[in-house]
Order: sequence, then structure tokens, then C-alpha cells
Amino acid sequence: MKILTLLAVLAIFPLWAAETPVVVPPAPTVVASSTPTVARSTPTDYRVYPGDRLAVQVFDQPDLSIELLVPTDGTVSFPLIGELPSPIGHTLGELRAELKRLLERDFLNQAVVTISIKEFGQRQAFVMGQVTKPGAVDLDPFHPVSALQAIGQAGGLKDEANSSGAFVLRDDPARPGAKLSLAVASTIEAAKDGGDVVLMAGDVVVVPRLDRIYVVGQVNKSGALDLLTSDNMTVSKAISLAGGFTRFSSESGVLLVRNNQSARVVDVHAILGGSTTVEDPALKPGDTVYVPASRF
Repeated sequence: MKILTLLAVLAIFPLWAAETPVVVPPAPTVVASSTPTVARSTPTDYRVYPGDRLAVQVFDQPDLSIELLVPTDGTVSFPLIGELPSPIGHTLGELRAELKRLLERDFLNQAVVTISIKEFGQRQAFVMGQVTKPGAVDLDPFHPVSALQAIGQAGGLKDEANSSGAFVLRDDPARPGAKLSLAVASTIEAAKDGGDVVLMAGDVVVVPRLDRIYVVGQVNKSGALDLLTSDNMTVSKAISLAGGFTRFSSESGVLLVRNNQSARVVDVHAILGGSTTVEDPALKPGDTVYVPASRF
């Protein structure tokens, strides 16, 4: 009898197993997003960036445990203390020490402060010129993105791109309103020798066209201009064709960026004023004219 019962169970089991589907979870899909990156474990030497959301905790002081969103101007307030010095550019360790000092100076005998990042502010660089999908590229604070990688994210180069003339425009910390021009390697092999540029927030990667020049910055119609063989295109003429200067432009600090050469400063204000001692350089295919903002 026991044998018959066992055989009956074995006969039923395969049918039950066959009717029960095996569910395989789908592989996770990575979706590009412009929302702030959720923070992971953050080292104390991480430097605060605009848009970061800080989680501040003071041990045994629930009213002082809050979240702070860092605005672009860096103005943040903290209970009891009021407005804090701008945290932008300071490490979490420095900010923690400052909060501890201020709290212990006027309010607490001992302040045990911890600070972490709940969300990272959005960091972006931009790719312009002869790429398939020009636009913004999101940057991760812990996974550097190079100029060549950004060009790849922008769909790669177009056929008419001047790949050897690509460069990065970056704010010059020594000269407010001015830009640095950093050459970008034209191939992955060249990048291995240190020719690529790791991007920072606000960088602009420019890929020029072989038969065009670009006028960007503080002009009314930023973009590309066709450069015909018969044209006697100069820096001042290119700016004129781009709609002229905006009210915020630095007319005397215009940069001429040319492949494999250092950026050249051109005093267009003097040229338009009729100066005979200031050269109005003739432009070549692939040149970029950058008009910075005036510092005043």
C-alpha cells in the first residue's frame, strides 16, 4: 500500500512542476536621467558643489539634525547659528569642523556633528560642433568623464568633423570671465599618452568642422559660419556676422583658438575703434572665436 501511495505522488509531481513557470527576473535597465545622483558613501575630502543636499546630524540634538540644499550662491542657514559661510568648495570635514566650532562657541558644551551627502548636485559639461547629438553630458563626481568619452556619448563625430582640432573651453581661475583652451587627443591611442582631458562641470567640448569657423560666447548669434575660399574672414568680421557683441562681452579679450596652437587674445575693441597697430587676424577652417564675458 505504501509503495502504491509513493508511486502516485511521484506520478503527480512532474505534472505539478511542469505547470509552475520558472520566473527569471529581467536584467536591470540603465536609463539616463537628469535628476541629481543619489549619494553613496562619501569621503570626508569630498568638496561641496552647488545643488548638493547635505544631511547634517548633531548627536542628541534632534532639532539640529536637518537637511541643507546648497544653492548656487552658497547661502545656507543653520538653526541657532543663522547664515553660514558658503560651503561650496570646502570638504565635508572642513564643514563639520566649522559647525562644531560655532555650536560649541555659543550653544553646546560638546557638539558631535556628522555630515553626509544625500544627493549630489547635477554636474554637466557640453559638447558642441560636429557631433551627432550635441548637448549636455552628465558628470558623476566619482567616475571621471573625458572629452573623448563625452564625444562618444554625443553620438560620435560627423564625417566633416575636424577631429584633430577638438578642444575644451574651461573657465580660467586666474582670470575671471576668461577661458582656457585645452587640446583634445584625436584618437584613443593618443589619449593614452595623456592627450585627453578629464572634464569639469561647465566645460564645453568643441569639435570644429573642417570648412567652417565658430563664434561662441557673448555674441548675439552663437554658432558656426561657413568659410568660403573667396572670403577674407577676420575675427572682427566673424563677430559682426554673428550678430555683434552682447552688452556683457569683453570686446578687448576675444580669444582666437586654432588647432595645435595656444589661444590668442585679440583686442577687437581697438580694431573697431580704427586702430592701425592691432592686427585683425584672418581666420582658417576649424578656427573658433570665443568672446568671454566682461568681468564688470
